[in-house]
Amino acid sequence: MRTLFFLLLFINLAFAVYIQLEPVARSGPQPAPEFRPEKIKPLPAIAAQATTTCLEWGRFVEADLERVEAAIAKHGLSEQASRQDIGKAPVYWIHIPPLRSRQHAERKMGELKRLGVTTYTLVQDDSKWNNAISMGFFENIEDAQAFMAALRSKGVRSAIIGARNLEQVKFVAREPSESVTGKMTELKQEFPGSELKTTKCN
Repeated sequence: MRTLFFLLLFINLAFAVYIQLEPVARSGPQPAPEFRPEKIKPLPAIAAQATTTCLEWGRFVEADLERVEAAIAKHGLSEQASRQDIGKAPVYWIHIPPLRSRQHAERKMGELKRLGVTTYTLVQDDSKWNNAISMGFFENIEDAQAFMAALRSKGVRSAIIGARNLEQVKFVAREPSESVTGKMTELKQEFPGSELKTTKCN
């Protein structure tokens, strides 16, 4: 009887162990999923947000444009530097007031040349400024006063500073090469009061 008891106990224990081990056996290593390259789809490419650099040179008013554009052409930049309108803005104008005639104005420009002044333009139009001699436009009064002091040191006495509200333009070169940058730097030096800066293109 005692033997039968132990036999039944052994059977029960064995059955309990089997029940505990069976899920572990079933959850063993599973076969790896089949690799199918033809089912792989590439993710859409994200376009890079490239920043285009521009070189801006300005600002200029209509009275200066003929001389400015001639200088641009002289440096071989007519294709690289495009003209862009800015709109009206106040400027400080250094000029010699209108003379009695073109002949008098040309005589005065001869005097300026002998004094070593090369930045001037004769105004020829139907306005009250006809036969005036323009010597530069400046965005702020400090630059205008500094240029006026330089003129005085050369012996120019008839130039004055006046404020005007004029249409202005700038010239822009997109993605300029080192050569273009160098030439535009030279242009800036030829036109006192102008500004050359690097910006993000619009």
